[in-house]
Amino acid sequence: MTLFQRVGKEVRIGVVDPENQETASFIEKLKEDNNWSIHLYVISFSSLKKIWSRYAEAPFLESLERMQISLTGEDLEKFEKDFGGLLGLKKRIREIPTTQIVSTIMAGAIKMKASDVHCEPQEDQVRLRFRIDGVLQEIGDLPTDIYKFILSRIKMMGKMKINVRDVAQDGHFSVDMENGGFNIRVNIIPGNHGESIVMRLLNQADVMLSIEQLGLRGLAYEQVQKQIEQPHGMILTTGPTGSGKTTTLYAIVNKLNTSETKIITIEDPIEYEVKGISQTQIAKERNYTFSEGLRAIVRQDPDVILVGEIRDEETSDIAVNAALTGHLVLSTLHTNNAPASIPRFIELGVKPNLIAPSINAFIAQRLVRKLCDCKEAYKPAKETIASIKKILSIISPKAKIEIPKNVESLYRPVGCAKCHNLGYKGRIGIFEVLTINENIEKLILEMAGEREISQAAMQDGMITMAQDGILKAVEGETSMEEVWRATGQSEFLEEIYEKLMEQSLSRSVEISEEDMQTVSESVASIEKLAELLRGANQKSVAKYVFASSLLLGVGDIHIEPEENDVKIRYRIDGILQTIATIPLNEYPSFLGEIKFLSGFKADVREGVKDSRFAITLEKPFGKLTETKVDVRVSIILGGYGETVVMRLLSKSAVALDLEKLGIRKQNLQRILDASKKPNGIFLNTGPTGSGKTTTLYSILGILNKPEVKIITVEDPIEYQMEGVLQTQVNDKEGYGFSTALRSLLRQNPDIMMIGEIRDEETANIAVQAALTGHSILSTLHTNDSAASIHRLLNMGVGGDDLATAMNALMAQRLVRKLCECKEKTVPTPEEKEKIEKVIKTISEKSGVSIPAVESMYKPKGCEKCNQIGYKGRTTISEDGMLKVLEGETTLEEVERMVGE
Repeated sequence: MTLFQRVGKEVRIGVVDPENQETASFIEKLKEDNNWSIHLYVISFSSLKKIWSRYAEAPFLESLERMQISLTGEDLEKFEKDFGGLLGLKKRIREIPTTQIVSTIMAGAIKMKASDVHCEPQEDQVRLRFRIDGVLQEIGDLPTDIYKFILSRIKMMGKMKINVRDVAQDGHFSVDMENGGFNIRVNIIPGNHGESIVMRLLNQADVMLSIEQLGLRGLAYEQVQKQIEQPHGMILTTGPTGSGKTTTLYAIVNKLNTSETKIITIEDPIEYEVKGISQTQIAKERNYTFSEGLRAIVRQDPDVILVGEIRDEETSDIAVNAALTGHLVLSTLHTNNAPASIPRFIELGVKPNLIAPSINAFIAQRLVRKLCDCKEAYKPAKETIASIKKILSIISPKAKIEIPKNVESLYRPVGCAKCHNLGYKGRIGIFEVLTINENIEKLILEMAGEREISQAAMQDGMITMAQDGILKAVEGETSMEEVWRATGQSEFLEEIYEKLMEQSLSRSVEISEEDMQTVSESVASIEKLAELLRGANQKSVAKYVFASSLLLGVGDIHIEPEENDVKIRYRIDGILQTIATIPLNEYPSFLGEIKFLSGFKADVREGVKDSRFAITLEKPFGKLTETKVDVRVSIILGGYGETVVMRLLSKSAVALDLEKLGIRKQNLQRILDASKKPNGIFLNTGPTGSGKTTTLYSILGILNKPEVKIITVEDPIEYQMEGVLQTQVNDKEGYGFSTALRSLLRQNPDIMMIGEIRDEETANIAVQAALTGHSILSTLHTNDSAASIHRLLNMGVGGDDLATAMNALMAQRLVRKLCECKEKTVPTPEEKEKIEKVIKTISEKSGVSIPAVESMYKPKGCEKCNQIGYKGRTTISEDGMLKVLEGETTLEEVERMVGE
């Protein structure tokens, strides 16, 4: 059920099943408790889900208001005491003083245990957000005119200049609550629509944690306890801003803070005051930096020094020397994990031979939200369980962690009054502790990389943050979503996991006969196929996409995330068509499966990544006799996420038969004559996707004889061909086309196919090879045959050499073929003029019979062509207009590919 409208006491409620006794009782109770006049509406489950999704997008404050409806008794009384003022603020904001507005906002933030309050001016209103447990929650909007008074009040409380609006300002003030005082740190910056405020709420209780309360376990807990008892050395916490590093350091300080220990801190700024220690704050305007402060502190005879952050070489140098001369130094560092701190320290100028003597421990950490008691257990997918088991299985016995034998359930958030309907309440740390032993010291001195250090540390008992997070998720302390949000998998774990997956699946996906049958019933109509993909569960989406692609003869699959959803497009007969859209929240699973098949790391996002995998059919299906199809994958990082382009290299979809490519018989004979010459160059030109490679492979198919040695140099290898030595370039390793050509010519081939002539060096080597007894087939990117000559001359190939070496030049495009349902039509005068202008240029020596320009054809659409009007593609090679008159394609297609 759902409440979808309320006006005063008039309430409208939608229910799926009005006869359900439990629903009826709940509605009756709402009516009695609130004195409401309730109107019931019967709605579909899909409508219910739409309303729920709207609720999910609503501001957090509205969510709290809806929750209030279901509370009674003491719960309702406590709720109204905590949040009544904040909930009523919107209605009363113009009636109450500015001081009360600010007090109400701050009280609400403190009651919700928010760490920050954000006031962000927009064009016509001011957005109010609270950061609760590390995640920003939308609270509501403040009127622009009222915000001006709120801004002035906060500036005055923070001792900032009220009349200064064009520079950033910092300030602070205190708020007294019944459960203790809060120090509020304020930052104000100018923006397009006014000044933005961020207030950090600093509660003294937050730093009174003990080490036992942090969430450390096993060997990691023992190591931290042992290292803080050392009289000297360094303990560094690492991680991004907001990962709890300072809280961990203060927990260590609390443990060490005794009457016989002198502790001095240098911070930026001092966030919490701790009794019994000396706290200092950097002041850049007085040139009192971390390094200057640290240099002064050392002369104060401290036992323990806390440095807010090691940012530069000078600070790191002084800190290391302090650790080596009898002081225990505590500080923070910005690295992604514990092993990465060692290379970072070396970058900061610390000598490798000083790291082991000076460092006691690196503690990497993140904060994840704790599940509220309202959490619910669920049975995860088999793949998830298998993944968890694999990741946990590589934890060393030295870690002193009990690894669960079975993972039968995980937990997810639900939401209740106690957690403000978020499903989470509070946060807990996940940790990775690295100490320096003999093995690690040896690797440091050998300048080993992060991965080698990680592997050695794991063998000695270190568990990674991801592993610690998974253990806490299995125990129900947090959710797997939180673990991945905070950490992802470390590169080292991903590498191991990837190897395990490759061994078990050999990077291929099998499509069952049942899946093929299901999809075949929907491919006759794009609308039906779209409906099938939208309704499929996340496990089936990828398989249905691959199955439908094979059945439709798709050349490329494009998966493109956009602002609100993910578009799935197929390139059919050279034209991209939108097939379906899927929700953004389903994309990570789909993308993860493609990355998994491609051998990519799941959470690593790079500019462009290329790979391959295979689609295998359980058995031949219908006209699909080929049971294995290679897929070339390219993943590109774009504005809304990672875009995937997959090219299906199906031999059944591509006719590797020269006579079936649609090449005119007069041209076909010239191609055969030129390509069979024992030496010289046959060059095929055209843009990407014009069928050049297919033509060259078809020629190789004719030339491929037992007595002939053929070598190819490709980028990448698209089709496997028996009896041919196929090689692939690797530009990253310096093995480009020119380098490969030089090496492979030593193999004394009869025929060489070069994927593409891209540069001057490759062009000249190819021409020289042709002049010294080799037959060369290759491609070039030009618009037509004549332009290829100019391109090669510009690449530095001599005119005489070119004239001697060149056997033939062929330019081509692929155009869509008209389906048999095509309709005959009479060309307009303008169309007739265009066609006649072109065909008049055809020489009589070509042997082509020129038809009269009396009729042509247009697409209609039927079931066979999925109502498109085109089915398949054909090659045009300087003969597009002839194919228009012969009814193979349309004038629009030729103009689309060649231009007018």
